[in-house]
Amino acid sequence: MNKAITINEFRIPLPTLAVLAVLFVFTMFAVGYDQGQILSIVFGDDAYNDNYLHELFHDTRHSLGVPCH
Repeated sequence: MNKAITINEFRIPLPTLAVLAVLFVFTMFAVGYDQGQILSIVFGDDAYNDNYLHELFHDTRHSLGVPCH
């Protein structure tokens, strides 16, 4: 008796990939390069002086090899 083998293809929908790509780029910007730009919308000029995200992601930046000093 022969048994049929079924192979299911798994594909990620294109909109899902697009959302993940945008999230990745935004996260890399926030972790690697933001010096107050994102939070300046809420906190104004204080965000540039306090570097909230810089301090929050400080060790992550170093572990990724992104210089921040």
